[in-house]
Amino acid sequence: MCGRFVFHTPLNLIARRYWDYQMATGNMVARYNIAPGTQIASIRQSLSGEPRFDYAWWGFRPSWADERAPAPINVRIESIKTSRYFQEAFNQQRCVIPANGWYEWKRLENGQKQPVYITCPDLERGEALFFAGLYTPTGEGTSLRVAIITEPATMKIHHIHDRQPTLVHPGSLSQWLDPAQTADELKGRIRRTSGDSLAYWPVSTDVNRTSPDNNGASLIAPL
Repeated sequence: MCGRFVFHTPLNLIARRYWDYQMATGNMVARYNIAPGTQIASIRQSLSGEPRFDYAWWGFRPSWADERAPAPINVRIESIKTSRYFQEAFNQQRCVIPANGWYEWKRLENGQKQPVYITCPDLERGEALFFAGLYTPTGEGTSLRVAIITEPATMKIHHIHDRQPTLVHPGSLSQWLDPAQTADELKGRIRRTSGDSLAYWPVSTDVNRTSPDNNGASLIAPL
């Protein structure tokens, strides 16, 4: 998976739709060009079962790691259980990152790269995709850092990029987020959103620029 995605569905609608939860805070501004190192919406679950909607830094670094340690934005699902960097979080600090879609760059015959937007076109108002993620406290107050879990891309989009975010099916959100369940207990029990539901189309190279002003729905419009 590349390091850009889109999230424009109001967070309070997601809270109501998937958790029957009334948010007491406002929403983030719609973002069509989310880049690493910025704060992104994430959702986790407390021990009491209440959902927690956070704004976390996209770039994972355990609180015990030195400031000079890497802060990866993605973690491969194949190595997540054996990596000391992510083991603790995989067992007890799982989250989801709500999104409407993500970008990949397809290499063309002339050597240039064409940005492509990947999404589920059947999403209705109040619905979203959920990237599986891990979170860790930064060690400074209540702030968090997160990483998105990736896996081999489905056949439908493999020709664009060989990796994709792991998509948690809405019916498995409560199980995935439950900190009382270990990673071993979750094995074979988490449904994923089918790759057959995805669609993609080429978009403007304007998405290549990460200026804060470069943020509008035109970025995901088909060429």
